[in-house]
Amino acid sequence: MPVNKNALLRYRTIDRCLRNKYRRWTLDDLVEACSDALYEMEGITRGVSVRTVQADIQMMRSDKLGYNAPIEVYDNKYYRYEDSDYSITEAPIADDTYELVLKAVKMIRHKGRIIGRRSRGHIGKSRRTAQCVADTSIKKASDKSDLDFTEASIF
Repeated sequence: MPVNKNALLRYRTIDRCLRNKYRRWTLDDLVEACSDALYEMEGITRGVSVRTVQADIQMMRSDKLGYNAPIEVYDNKYYRYEDSDYSITEAPIADDTYELVLKAVKMIRHKGRIIGRRSRGHIGKSRRTAQCVADTSIKKASDKSDLDFTEASIF
């Protein structure tokens, strides 16, 4: 996961650019695209440096964030994905990670059913208790005055 929101915006912008098969992207083009995106999304006007975009590309290529992006340089100045269908937003997860996520979802669903059953019982008891208290209050109030109190006037 990126360290901050700006880094995530830059990674996504670079990803969007490199997925565009109909344009050739130089480093300067990527810098401009990232600067524009940061201005549009965050209002940041100082722009992005060439070094920052180079570091972002290296980070996207690495395994540190799990992207392992197949970014290549061709004709000594243009950037693209080796695999034209690659995207950091659609990267598959590892099998062991998938299994862990499935187990976590099953546990949450199981706990949710147990908690739901317990809370339904408490809610029902609370409603009955509140109704008894309300009925008792209405009876006491109507005994003390000639006003006609009904359940409909309170609930």
